[in-house]
Amino acid sequence: MLPVKILSTLLAMALAATALRAQEQVAEIAPIVVTGTFELRRAPTAGDSFTRYLEQQIETKRAKQEAMAGSPIWNARFWSFIPVRLESSPDSHQFFIPRYCAPEYRAAVRRIDDFRLHSLFD
Repeated sequence: MLPVKILSTLLAMALAATALRAQEQVAEIAPIVVTGTFELRRAPTAGDSFTRYLEQQIETKRAKQEAMAGSPIWNARFWSFIPVRLESSPDSHQFFIPRYCAPEYRAAVRRIDDFRLHSLFD
């Protein structure tokens, strides 16, 4: 039993000495030479970005107005104020009709209400 304690103590001392020795070692790295200039590109401020966005919107609107001014009469602005007749469309199902507005649904609701009125369990 005594030799095991001695061996374990010697082993612990050897490990501690190895750890201390590993801490003493210093790694040498070759120097790195960096050539060239590095500049940090500054992002525009929020105010500048917003101003640029507004300028783009104004330029787009101005270009659209100029294009409309030079276009023929059928592209004139006053046509947008004339209402469009929807009943001229031959297809009446081109628009979405909610299910609760459909005649079949209304008939089914009426039948259910009649069954509830004549129910024996009320």
